Amino acid sequence: MWETEKGGTALNLFGIPDMKAETTHYALKVPHLGSLILTHSWDGEIRGLKEFPPEDRPNSTLVFWSFRIMVGLGFAMIGLALLAWFLRRRGRLYESKLLQRFALVMGPAGFVSLLAGWVTTEAGRQPWVVYGVMRTAHAVSPLSVQQVSVSMMTFVIVYFLVFGTGVYYMLKLMKAGPALPDAKHDHTPDTRHDHTARRPMSAVDEPLETV
Repeated sequence: MWETEKGGTALNLFGIPDMKAETTHYALKVPHLGSLILTHSWDGEIRGLKEFPPEDRPNSTLVFWSFRIMVGLGFAMIGLALLAWFLRRRGRLYESKLLQRFALVMGPAGFVSLLAGWVTTEAGRQPWVVYGVMRTAHAVSPLSVQQVSVSMMTFVIVYFLVFGTGVYYMLKLMKAGPALPDAKHDHTPDTRHDHTARRPMSAVDEPLETV
C-alpha cells in the first residue's frame, strides 16, 4: 500500500509491486479489508509507504510475495483438511486419488509457509532491528567473514546430518512396511490378554508382526 487511504484501507490480494514507480500494477483490491485486519476497524487509517523516506522502507516486492505465499499455502492446507473431512464423511477417504496426490504435493507446504513467514517478518522490519531506535546496520556483530562462514557451515552440516538421518530412517521403515496376514494362519480374532498389536515403530530390521 503506497498511499494513505482515507475512510478505510483496501487489501491488495494480488498485483505487481513497482518500487521505482511507487505503485502496484494490476492490483486486485478488497475495500476496507486492510483496515479491518490491521486496525480491527472498518474505516481505520493505515499510513502508506510514501509517507516514509525511501531509506526507511523495506523491499516491498519481497515482502508482498512472501506474505502471499505464506497465506496462500495456509489456505491450501485448510482446503486439504476440509477435502479429507468431506471424503471421510462420504467413506471415500482412502480411495480418492485426488486427495492422495493433493496431500503428496502439499507435503513441504508447512515448511515453505514457515520460511515465507520468516522472510515476511525479517524483511518487513528492515532497515530496523528495533523500529525507530536501532538500524540493522548498527547491530551487526564485529565478526570476520571467516568466523561467520565457519559457524554457518557448522549449522549446515549438523542440520544436514540430523535431517538426513531422519529421512533415511523413515524411508527404511516405509520399505519394511507393515506385516501382511499370513494365509496359512487362522485369521480369527485373538482375544488373549497377552496379544500384542503391531508396532509401526518396531526396529526396521525386524518384521512388523503380531507376537
